Amino acid sequence: MRSQMDHIEARINFIKQQLDSLEHYLPETYQFLMEEMDSQQRNLIELKVKDFYKNLLLEHQNQNPVLPNQTISDSSSKDPYEVNK
Repeated sequence: MRSQMDHIEARINFIKQQLDSLEHYLPETYQFLMEEMDSQQRNLIELKVKDFYKNLLLEHQNQNPVLPNQTISDSSSKDPYEVNK
């Protein structure tokens, strides 16, 4: 995912360079470049958000590892081994 973000950041930088180098341009060209930059920035933010939540999930899993035979019990449920009187 990191290389994908780097690739998108490189595209954004390229588009910014093209916009900065335009002295005489058609409005359509400027509009196209701006739309493409918006699209790439949206893609980049989407990847960053996914990466953030993936890291958050991994961090949470590392803090609360699930043991192989671990079961989660409800305190209100009856103990199956309890002898009825």
